[in-house]
Amino acid sequence: TSTFTYTLVGTAPCVTDTSIATININSQPIAGTDGSTTTCESSVTTINLFSLITGEQSGGTWTRTTGTGGTFDAATGTFVPAVGATTSTFTYTLIGTLPCGNSTATVTVTINPISDAGQDGTLDLCSNNAPQDLFLSLGGSPQTGGTWSPVLASGTGVFNPAIDTAGVYTYTITGIAPCANDTSL
Repeated sequence: TSTFTYTLVGTAPCVTDTSIATININSQPIAGTDGSTTTCESSVTTINLFSLITGEQSGGTWTRTTGTGGTFDAATGTFVPAVGATTSTFTYTLIGTLPCGNSTATVTVTINPISDAGQDGTLDLCSNNAPQDLFLSLGGSPQTGGTWSPVLASGTGVFNPAIDTAGVYTYTITGIAPCANDTSL
């Protein structure tokens, strides 16, 4: 903030006259640089949103601008994912003093779904039975697109009792990082 004085020297018998101009300079708030992270929906680790932005000034507020699920605490700027939570964005806002505008920083938390290979199953066959899709022997709601090991003669998840060997076959769904793989037998 500065003060400037304008003076006009008067000619006698007139007096000198002055005016004062005060200029207030308000600081533009800085909410910091945007950030992001990726987590698994099964994670129970608290995400500190402040740790994902840089250069921010204190005193702002957090709001959730997109996404659902999980536990968001605006007062502390934290978020805990949960199963079923969706990718979410959070905005940190500092209110500017006119004529300065507000400043915002956005954090995107990408939430990857957990893998589900279903539940272990058992399949009893006779040597002359028709080929069977092993996927149908799994319990629960397994995701499709997984792989079987060891590899069956068909090259797919179809077990042919006439040519495949009886044993334990593992079905694996590859997790999207940082989510882990899931297997069933």
